[in-house]
Amino acid sequence: MSERVQMFDPKTGIQVVQLMSYPTPSIPLMYDWPSVTPDNRRVVFLVQRAASREAPWDIYRCDTDGLDPRQLTRKEDTAGYPNVTLSLDGKSAYVLWRDEKILRKLDIETGAMEDLIAVGNHCAPGMIVCGVRYGSVGSRLYLDLRDYAAGEGRMIRIDLATGAVTANDTNMTIAAVDQATGRLIVTKNFMKLGTRITENGNRVFHNVNPEPMRYYSVNEDGSDEQYICDVGMFAHSTILGNTSKIQGPSQPPHRCIWIAEAGTEPYKLVEGPYFWHAGASYDAEWILSDTNWPDQGLQLVHVPSRHFRTLCHAGATQGHAQWGHPHPGLSQDGRIGVFTSDRTGMAQVYVAHITEEFRESVIAGQLDNPKDKWI
Repeated sequence: MSERVQMFDPKTGIQVVQLMSYPTPSIPLMYDWPSVTPDNRRVVFLVQRAASREAPWDIYRCDTDGLDPRQLTRKEDTAGYPNVTLSLDGKSAYVLWRDEKILRKLDIETGAMEDLIAVGNHCAPGMIVCGVRYGSVGSRLYLDLRDYAAGEGRMIRIDLATGAVTANDTNMTIAAVDQATGRLIVTKNFMKLGTRITENGNRVFHNVNPEPMRYYSVNEDGSDEQYICDVGMFAHSTILGNTSKIQGPSQPPHRCIWIAEAGTEPYKLVEGPYFWHAGASYDAEWILSDTNWPDQGLQLVHVPSRHFRTLCHAGATQGHAQWGHPHPGLSQDGRIGVFTSDRTGMAQVYVAHITEEFRESVIAGQLDNPKDKWI
């Protein structure tokens, strides 16, 4: 079985596969964590059951060559949006449907689900679950709760061995976990969403909280707080793979990807186009970023050499609607890229196959065109 559409990017020659073709939206998982199994065989993503605003979302898997798509879940309409995190071994996913507030373990092969624990009593009114974060060595899971109207956040820790649930209500949200040490990357002074008028008269969303939102590195109990940087320096940001570093495109006027870590000054990894959203490989060797204003394609960045090159062109509309953003992510080893595009008029999931030859060309500093230059 297959709905795939195979293509080669006309400018870069990279093979790209559109996984689904049925006229309903499909989107990748959040780009801050791998959605591809470690053998690069399968990718896990979401498919909306109908092209309707309130239609439920189902979890699918598909081989990265576009064959064998499988629907893994079919929840009732009242379950809400599913937050999904793939385990590092790729055999299971941890899922929490926002309106049910029950954490479940999903078998990626069979679709069998195991109820783990109900967390509704730990979720304050008005807060929504925005993410399930994978803890160090898989021993913990963390839930990221947010209330954008009130400007408040909360973190819930779940011990997978004992089922113990601990809520932190100090307005601290979980961004990521350093997989080597188990230390948490958290945000404080969570944003309160409002609007402002720009110089050209456009109304845009804006953080109206007078205190800036900041990244910190802390122990599991919140102790030994170490400042990393202000969140507002980034347009969007994630952890750099299995490290303690934060990476992400800058806010204007800078056109760069920042790297930040506790105890050091942030630095510009690369500069050039306006990088927009960036996902990192788990081995921390590679970053894949979309670009905007103007769209210059998805840029593959080699972190050690600080070289980058255009991988392919998403062809997305890149407006306000999230499903028009590419939101690119990478497999654990950086050989598979996953992104969204609504180039067909409907958001679909695309897989880019990154060849060893192309990776070597990036490392060597090969340019897209003879007139290009590193800035």
